[in-house]
Amino acid sequence: MTFIFRLFNFNLTLEITCMKKLLILLFVFISTIDFVYSTEQRADFLIIGSDTICLKSFPLEELKFQIRPFKYGDLDLPSTACWRGYQATWKVIDNKLCLIEIVKADSTHEKLDIENYFKINSYSPKIINGLFYADWYSADLEPYIRKYGNKSCLFKSYRPKKSKAIIKFEKGIMIENKYKGEK
Repeated sequence: MTFIFRLFNFNLTLEITCMKKLLILLFVFISTIDFVYSTEQRADFLIIGSDTICLKSFPLEELKFQIRPFKYGDLDLPSTACWRGYQATWKVIDNKLCLIEIVKADSTHEKLDIENYFKINSYSPKIINGLFYADWYSADLEPYIRKYGNKSCLFKSYRPKKSKAIIKFEKGIMIENKYKGEK
């Protein structure tokens, strides 16, 4: 009888050990699968000449301000579709990137007093003809792929096409522009 009990106990221990190994292997296998998706963010706009381009890049975020532009109750964001909580409009004037408007990313579309916003974040912007020159921005602006036009701001795909950065800025001055208007 004790022999049968020991044999049963041994088999049970062996099964538990095998089960643990299988669970670990299953966990490792599942964690290596790339199925994480995120919500496409609401685009900023860039005006170049007569074209309006939806941007995947967010120049104002480069300043890393501590105080956010708008409050949404206890939160700083209206939804996961706009973690920034705002939508900015930029314009290229005489090859300079200028911030012309910031609106709240909700149904009110409340406009922000940009000069005051910069002041409360202890930043002194360079103002040219009433527009805020983005002299802090040295990077590439990444537009949505052109064939979707302004509708690209709403376009979502689990396998988005990569667009090449074709508009480059150095200290707010456009140094390269390969963007061609809609055909």
